[in-house]
Amino acid sequence: MSVESTEVDRLHCRQVKVEETGVSVTVRDAVHAYTNHYIKQSRPYFRDQQLKTYIDCPYLLNIARGMGVASLFGALVAGGGSIALPIFFFIACLLFLCIYCQHERVNQKSLPVVLKQPVFKFQRDLNEFYEVTVTELDGVALQNYQAGIGFMKLSQGKIKFQAFNKSAIRHMSDAKCQSRLMLIFFLMAAAYNCYFMVAYSNK
Repeated sequence: MSVESTEVDRLHCRQVKVEETGVSVTVRDAVHAYTNHYIKQSRPYFRDQQLKTYIDCPYLLNIARGMGVASLFGALVAGGGSIALPIFFFIACLLFLCIYCQHERVNQKSLPVVLKQPVFKFQRDLNEFYEVTVTELDGVALQNYQAGIGFMKLSQGKIKFQAFNKSAIRHMSDAKCQSRLMLIFFLMAAAYNCYFMVAYSNK
């Protein structure tokens, strides 16, 4: 009686597929607009996370800067100006403070999740996104020289994720820093006008 020669081999195969994905859109040239776009494009890959975007609109930063500088005029009440000045600027600063508090929530909750995605050096456009599909096959092959190959155990998996380039990472970092600076600025501006509002309210 003859015994056929049989060997057991370990099989591991990995396939990586990179393809452009997403819809090209026109994004306003501002770090918060870019970052909002990146967050929206990331949502399909993190369906279990609530990825909020920044409150943003054209000229928001310019308006915020103008209001911040104008809030210094609340001190005119000390020279005989109307008490309405610090009251108005205090309320305005509170409004912008709320906006930048929402920005900080995005910094704390959304950006850490989005930044988990890898960085590609070859990405050509800021408006292009790449979907990477990694397919892995792992198994134990029973190799019989007479009967061919049979699999004793086989497992496979597929994962998809998005990739950014270095410019996208820099935009997200700049948006976070800018929002935090404005948050601190309006906190100080609100306290500044609150002082004049309280100190001269009975005069």
